[in-house]
Amino acid sequence: MPQRIKELTRLPLNNDYVFKRVFAHEGNEDILKDFLEAILHIKIQKIEVQNPELPKNYKEEKKGTLDIKIQMNENTLIDVEMQLANEENIDSRSTTYLGKLIANQLHPGDVYAEF
Repeated sequence: MPQRIKELTRLPLNNDYVFKRVFAHEGNEDILKDFLEAILHIKIQKIEVQNPELPKNYKEEKKGTLDIKIQMNENTLIDVEMQLANEENIDSRSTTYLGKLIANQLHPGDVYAEF
């Protein structure tokens, strides 16, 4: 009797789990680096995936979680977001995430122009 070959189900790259598993999983830094270089048209020297959670500054504040948070080269943070549907909120979400990213990097005595 012939043995049946099981058909593999492939999940699409735009699936949230697959997207993060491919690009943010430890050991896949080269894949992420190649992806960003192709999209941004720049040469990247160093890349490090960081914790994507944006901490609250006070109890009632809305928590933020980025899809992928990346420290690139020496002093550049990148937020990579994948959107499947237009929820008409990308401007306000991006502004909120950017504000939190900058605020979390500031220390007493820092010069704002450096950020």
